[in-house]
Amino acid sequence: MNVEIATATGLAMMAAGEVPNYLAGALPSFMTIGRFAAEDEDRKMWRFGEIYGGSAALLVGVGASLVVQSWWPIIGTIVVLAYLLYGYEVAIRHAQKRDDIEPINAESNK
Repeated sequence: MNVEIATATGLAMMAAGEVPNYLAGALPSFMTIGRFAAEDEDRKMWRFGEIYGGSAALLVGVGASLVVQSWWPIIGTIVVLAYLLYGYEVAIRHAQKRDDIEPINAESNK
């Protein structure tokens, strides 16, 4: 494998691998969103987190693409970002109503 291809591939993988880190910094887990995103105000905040974390992740992809002068890092970043945003949107759209569930910190009586 030639060095330029290996470098572009490596940076593409590293940039794409950073996407979950930026989203995790801005958003809670799918489980938490699924339990607590039933209210309009909460959904607005989750989507703000998607934009905030997603834009930071995209900056890494753009930066890596500029370094190696290849589209692969940004393409990989976009693919992973789209995959994770889909998961967040599923959790948001299928959130449980708060009165249907016990608080996450409730003691179990089972």
